[in-house]
Parts: sequence; C-alpha cells; structure tokens
Amino acid sequence: MKRFNPQQWKIWFSRWRSPTGAPGVMSSYRRWQHQFFHQRLRLLICLCLVVLASFVLYEVCIAFTSSSEGLATERLVADGLIGGGFVLGLGLQATPWGRRHPGVIFCGISGTLTLTLLGQGIVEHELNEGDVGIWTMMFLAQSTLVPVRWKVHLRSQLTLLIPLTLLIMAIAIAEDFFAVLIGSIPLYIYLLWVCFIANLSVYLYERLRYAEFEARQATQTFLHAVSHDLRNPVTGTQLLLKSFLNQPSDTITIPRKVLQQMLQGGERQLTLINSLLEAHHNDLKGLALQRHEVPLHTLVESVCQEVAPLLTDAQASTYNQIDPNLPSVYGDSTQLWRVFHNLIINALHHNPPGIAVWVKAALVTSTSHPHIHCTVRDNGVGMTPAQRAQIFSLYVQGGHLRRHLSIGLGLYIAQQIIDAHGGRLGVDSEIDQGSTFWFTLPLYP
Repeated sequence: MKRFNPQQWKIWFSRWRSPTGAPGVMSSYRRWQHQFFHQRLRLLICLCLVVLASFVLYEVCIAFTSSSEGLATERLVADGLIGGGFVLGLGLQATPWGRRHPGVIFCGISGTLTLTLLGQGIVEHELNEGDVGIWTMMFLAQSTLVPVRWKVHLRSQLTLLIPLTLLIMAIAIAEDFFAVLIGSIPLYIYLLWVCFIANLSVYLYERLRYAEFEARQATQTFLHAVSHDLRNPVTGTQLLLKSFLNQPSDTITIPRKVLQQMLQGGERQLTLINSLLEAHHNDLKGLALQRHEVPLHTLVESVCQEVAPLLTDAQASTYNQIDPNLPSVYGDSTQLWRVFHNLIINALHHNPPGIAVWVKAALVTSTSHPHIHCTVRDNGVGMTPAQRAQIFSLYVQGGHLRRHLSIGLGLYIAQQIIDAHGGRLGVDSEIDQGSTFWFTLPLYP
C-alpha cells in the first residue's frame, strides 16, 4: 500500500486551484475577463427579456381563457417585477458604474428572478414546480453565456439557496419539522447538482482560456528570443562590413580575429536554426533511436573533452565521477552524448564564472525495473520553484544568462531524448544551492 505523500496532494491541488501565473499574463487575462464578462452580461439580459416576454405572452393568453383570473394577475405582477429588474440591469450595465461592477448587476438580475419567484411561492403557500425549472434554466444560461468568474456564479446561486433555506426552515418550524425537511431533500439535491455542474463548466472554461493566454504569451516570448538571437549577429556583421566599406582604398584588409568573430556568429545562428528544426521535427514525428550498448564513463569522458575549451573560458571545472565498471545502458550513444553535453553547457551558460560540475551515475535495483540513475550537479546560483516548474519548456529562458542567450532548446531537446529512451528527466534546485539535473536510463540487457 502506498504511503501518504503530502507533496503529491499539493501538486494535485495546484492543478485545480484558480489560475495563477506571471503578472503580465494574469493582468492581460483579467482585462479580457472583465471585458468579456461585461459584453456577455448584456447578451444574457437581452436573452432573459426575450424569454420573459414569451412567458408573459403565455400568461396573457391564460388570463383571457381561464376562470382563475386572480391567479393569472398575480403571475403577471411577478413577471412585471422580474422584467423591471432585467430592464434596470440592462440600463445599469451601459453606465460607467455598470462597466466597473458587472458582477453586481449579474447577481442582481439573478436575485430579482429568484426572490420574486420565492415571494410568489410564499403568497401562494407553495413552490411551483415550474419555478424550479426557471431557476435551472437561469443558472445554466448564466454558465453558458457568461462562462467566467465562477465565484460570481456561486454568489448568484446563493441568492436562491440562502432565502430558500430560510423559507423551508420557517415552514418546518411552523409545521411538521422533520416531514418538511425530508420532503425538501430532493429539491436540494437537484439544485445543488445544477449549481455544481454550472460552476464546474465555468471553472474548466476559465482554466482553458487562461492556458491559451499563457501559450500566447509564451509564443511571443519565444519569437522575441529567436528574433533577438538571430538579429544580433546579423546586425553586428552588417555594421562591421559597413565600417570596412567606408575605407577609401579598393583593397580592404580584415583582421583574422574579426573573421573568427563573424564565423562564430554565423555558427551560432546555424545552431539555433538547426535546433529549432530538430525540436519541431521531434514533436511531429518522434525521435528515432539507434540503440546499442553504451558505457557511460567513456561517453561522459568524451563530453568533458569536447567542452574543455568552454570550461577554460568560464574558469569552470567538471568532474566525471562515473564508475568505469558501472553496467552499460541501452540507448543511442549520439543522443545520450547530447544530453550530457546540453546539461553541462546549460550549467556554464546560466551561472557565473568559476563553477564546478559533477557528473555521477548509479545502478538502482530497489525498484521493479532496475535502471541507471544519472545526475549532473553544479554549485551555481540555483533556481526558484517557479523556474524549476518551467525549466524544460521550449519557450522559457533561464533567469541567469551570461554571455549567451538561451531559449530553452537545449533542455527541451534533452527531455525529448530521455523520453524517447523511456526514462524521466527532472531537476532539484534551491536558490544559492546549485542545481542537480537527474535522469534515468534503461540497462543494457
């Protein structure tokens, strides 16, 4: 039996709580939400007036054809009060005050309908089954036409549930207490389920819309980062070439160092473009692996030799602490080489000079599926919980960039590679305590 894990409950709860995120995304979402709520409120009131008019027409026909003229008159009075509330709400929502407080008008029109029908029930000494249908239609219409701000919907529904509860309690005290309470249970079950379904639909729609805002913001950030990374080398090269063209002589001498800088800028552009194309291709068609036996110690040693010039430039050091006798893994050596390379380069780019990077791997046999657990740890600046949550997103930049701009492609591709191997990739980090990237790989059979 699995033990209780509070952290899993926190993760589960965070998925269902109200949307929270970056201030920029939240503020733009709140502006859209307020404008959308106000626009749909007008549509809701107009539809309510049309529906009410159809009921009034029906009541007028009944008044002329039925002998119960007094009852029809009482109903028409109730319809008049409801219609007056709707017209008042329609007028208020067009005012500056109404544009600032659409939620108050929303609850007001709902309260006008529910309280009027309850009042009529008190006068007639019974609740009309048709009124229950009207309340249901009202709540479902609200959740369909105005599917935002579920808390406002709940307050609107309480304008019925609270007075209805007080009315039933008063009747129960005056008459047979338990008989009245037991008799009202089916009504409560029905109304509570209607309210729950309406609020749930609003809540889920809000989360979907907020996710769209986050995706739009992430796409804008991604495009800005790509344009920045591609534009800067081109701009620098153009300025440099223009400065040479301004020289009066026909023959222009370009220093070797300048040519090397131009070549490095072009290589960075090609690397960025190739990484973008690769990430897109992997998302569409998946990553094809050429699996075979891979000794990790030898693989990591080759990575350390490759990044040695970068380590010297960053005044950093890396330590391959993988046991040469560790069992081999079953994977694609080229792709796994890139994982270790990307993780080490990520540590260099996102930390100040002088850091150290340790690469370790261990055999795990305590689970039903033995595997190799690898870690790449640094003693850098670490990450916040918010950065950890989005570190493997394609559209997220690191918080501490040094000399190089990054759009998260390295870590994103690393996650694609580990996923293709059937493993998991994660990170443990705290501010000022470094970061530890870990991943699992299958054993060679």
